[in-house]
Amino acid sequence: MVRTPGPPYDHLMQSLPPRPDVSLPPPPGGPWAPPKPPPRRRRGFVGLVVVLTLTAIVAAALIPIVPHLVHPAASGTAKYTFILQNDGGGVRWNPCEPIHYVINIGTAPEGSMEDVQESVRRISEATGISFAYDGLTDEIPMEGRAAYQPERYGERWAPVLIAWVSPSQTDIPFQKDGETAAGVAAPQLPRGGFDDVYVSGWAAINASDPNPPGFDTYGEQGLVVLHELAHVMGMGHVKQWGELMEPSGGGVTDFGPGDREGLKLLGRSQGCLTTPDPG
Repeated sequence: MVRTPGPPYDHLMQSLPPRPDVSLPPPPGGPWAPPKPPPRRRRGFVGLVVVLTLTAIVAAALIPIVPHLVHPAASGTAKYTFILQNDGGGVRWNPCEPIHYVINIGTAPEGSMEDVQESVRRISEATGISFAYDGLTDEIPMEGRAAYQPERYGERWAPVLIAWVSPSQTDIPFQKDGETAAGVAAPQLPRGGFDDVYVSGWAAINASDPNPPGFDTYGEQGLVVLHELAHVMGMGHVKQWGELMEPSGGGVTDFGPGDREGLKLLGRSQGCLTTPDPG
C-alpha cells in the first residue's frame, strides 16, 4: 500500500474569511447561503490534523482556519482530497457493512441529536453506505482512542463516537495560541495500521461552542457535524469556495459537487472491502 498523508497541520480559529470573489456565482449542485453576521464566538469551518500512529489516524478539525489541503498531491483546482491514499484511491470503509455509531450528547444544545441524524442521512445518501445507531454512550473521545474496546462495546470494532465535550474533559487539542476549535474528527485504522480499511473513528464537538444547531445558515452547528463526519469517512480539504470541505465551509449549507464526487469514490459504488477481525 502507498500511504500519502499530508504533514501534520494545526489550524487556528480566525474570523470567518470573506468570500474570495463577491461576483462568484453559486456553486453548481449545492445550496448557497451568504456568510451570516459574526456569531458570538469567532468561527468558520474545519481544519485538519493528520497523525499516523500505530493505533489510529487522527484528523483534527479546527474551526475556522486558513485553507490547507491534506493530500500533498492535491492542487488548487482539486475538487476533493482524501486523508490517506492507496493504489486504488482513497482509503475507505467497507461500504458493504453498516457503520455503527454512538452519541455522547453531553451538554449539547437542544437540536444536536437532530443535527447528527441529518448529517448521517446526508453522508449515507452521498456514499451509499448504511449507518446503524447503537444508542447513547458516556465515552469521552481522546486523541489516542482505541478502535477496539471489548469491555465497553463487545467483541467488535468500537462504533464511531460522536460526542459533545468540554476541552477540559479530553486531551484532544481544542485550543492553540488563544483560539478554540469547534470540532475535531478522526478516522481510525486497525491497530498496527496494516489494513487498507477504516474500522472506527470519532468526532468531538466543543460543547461550549455557542453557535446554534441547524443547517439553514452558513456556519451553524449541523454543518460542523456534517463536515466532521466527512473527515471520519476519509475526506480531506480543498481550496474551492462552494465545497463544504473547503476549510472555512465554502459558503454552502450542504455538500458541493466536488464533495459528492469524493464521497462517492469512498462509497458503495467502489465495491466491497474485507473488514479485518477486531483485536
